[in-house]
Amino acid sequence: MKRFALVVSLAACLAACEGKKAQINGLGSYRFGHTTLASLDQNPSITSPMTKCQPTELSDGRKATWCFALNPIKVGKANAEVDAYFLGDQPPLLPADATEDQKKARRDELKKLPLIELQLKVRGCNEQDAEQWMRQRYGGANEAKGTKLFWWNDFQFAMAELPSEPGRCLIHFLPATEIDEIKRLKAK
Repeated sequence: MKRFALVVSLAACLAACEGKKAQINGLGSYRFGHTTLASLDQNPSITSPMTKCQPTELSDGRKATWCFALNPIKVGKANAEVDAYFLGDQPPLLPADATEDQKKARRDELKKLPLIELQLKVRGCNEQDAEQWMRQRYGGANEAKGTKLFWWNDFQFAMAELPSEPGRCLIHFLPATEIDEIKRLKAK
């Protein structure tokens, strides 16, 4: 009898787990809530020798770090340029003779700068290919407005401008916590 009760309990747990699909919170190696500026140093698959980061200011006045020339991502048949934005100022570079303690302190500072936006710029974009690529990853769009398609869940928001200008598509990914920026993008 105990064995039967255990089997029934296990089956109920498995059924409950199967019914709840995990929600996506990023793209590839970029995960909202996990990826920080320190991740660029720790994950060479997303950076190239050409990768650069520089300070910037967001539309709401917050300080951020913009990183560009990251490894491209394939969107349909086209390569997309990748830009990543991290909240907060990047600490100054260390001198070549920095001590291990100084290097560790810098890594610790970079870990405090979370990913707040990922942009894909697709030149020579085929809108149908880009839309199909998004649908394969995120399902049907939650909303459409002109040439813009919107996806969201509890963790992230995505907007695809198909096209953003002739021959170019722009795809934005943001964590769901970036409410003001999401409102700005939707109103744009």
